[in-house]
Amino acid sequence: MAKILVVDDSLELLELFSTLLMAQGYEVETTSSSVNLKNVLSIFLPDLILMDVMLGIDDGRELCKEIKEIHNKNIPIILISANVDLLKGYEKCKADAFIEKPFNIKNLVEIVSKVLNEYQTAGN
Repeated sequence: MAKILVVDDSLELLELFSTLLMAQGYEVETTSSSVNLKNVLSIFLPDLILMDVMLGIDDGRELCKEIKEIHNKNIPIILISANVDLLKGYEKCKADAFIEKPFNIKNLVEIVSKVLNEYQTAGN
C-alpha cells in the first residue's frame, strides 16, 4: 500500500490523520515542522504528502513548491487549511489538490485515493 507523509503543526491532527489513513491500509509517517520535514524526506520517500498550509512560521505553500522543485516533482501534495483564501490558487505552488478544514473523513479518503490513483495511472 502507498506511503503517506502527513505534515501538520497540530499533534492532535497528526494523530487523527495517522489513525484514519492507517485504517485504510496506508503506511503513514508524520512530522510537525519544516525542519523535520527535510529530515524525514531524506529517509522516507512518500507516495503522497498531506501538508497543512500554516506550519507555525512556515508557509506550506512555499514548502510545497520547494519539495516539487528541489526534492521530487513526482510526489503528489495535498494542501490542508481552515482558511479557504489560503487554498485559492493552490496549483501555483504546484499542489495537486486541497482539503478544507474541518474535513469530512470520507472526503479525505476519497481525495487521497484519487490523487494517488492519478499519479499511478500517469506513471509518475
